Amino acid sequence: MNTAISLLQKWYARHCDEDWEHSYGIKIDTLDNPGWILAIDLADTEFSEVSLPRNRIDRSEVDWIQSEISQQRYIACGGVFNLEEMVVEFLIFAGERGVENLCASAYDAES
Repeated sequence: MNTAISLLQKWYARHCDEDWEHSYGIKIDTLDNPGWILAIDLADTEFSEVSLPRNRIDRSEVDWIQSEISQQRYIACGGVFNLEEMVVEFLIFAGERGVENLCASAYDAES
């Protein structure tokens, strides 16, 4: 069964071409509010010229997600329990096969 992380790993693996991964990659870190930040480099990928304006969903002070593309980087931030939803949103943006079968509870609750 696919998970958000396994699909993200597949996306990453497909872009590792013995060059891309030396300059670009994926970073997941924490925020001090608390929350998460997900940054995925899109340079030298099929998404390098794609734009995505900032989008924000606020459900509560601790349940929120924001995403955008800035300087060839997909950047998403979210609340402490929104990391999986952030990854799923990226996978949807990237058109990753299998994402439609994910059972990300936070994402399903909003759909």
